Amino acid sequence: MNIIEDINFLNEEQKNKANNLFENETTPFYLSNQTVIKNDGGFHFIHHIIHRDRPNELNSNLKDFSVEILNSFCKKNNIKYKNIFRSAINITFNNGAVYKCPVHEDHPFKHKQLLIYLNDSSGDTIILNKKNEPIKVIEPLKFKGVFFESSPHFHYFPIKGIRIVFVTTFN
Repeated sequence: MNIIEDINFLNEEQKNKANNLFENETTPFYLSNQTVIKNDGGFHFIHHIIHRDRPNELNSNLKDFSVEILNSFCKKNNIKYKNIFRSAINITFNNGAVYKCPVHEDHPFKHKQLLIYLNDSSGDTIILNKKNEPIKVIEPLKFKGVFFESSPHFHYFPIKGIRIVFVTTFN
């Protein structure tokens, strides 16, 4: 299993843009009542950049930026890709109903995944082996990128505040 953690791949301009994503309330987020399974209680806010069900639909003015930061991570860590399947920003919070999302893989087919944490928070990501045993615990630190290949995983909801994660899946 190839897992790469990198906290030093974004340039200053990219960090500034990420810091300003919420300035002037120009990035729309939608409330979802599920993180993985319909009605799983994992309420969170999501901004679809490239929607998994509608990949050709232009849904966000952040598409170029999401590709740019994916390219920065991949170039620095010598990762090649052909297609992007999904790109989104997830904002999770303690909703008082559930404390973690269900174990899942983002797609039913082989893929690669990049998580970029946009703030410091609680709410670790746990990467599992095929037997659902933990192999890596990822602490969400601002601007940390985490790459892994198709693997079961889950995350905890933050104890307080919010957890903001840029998610991209690709092959």
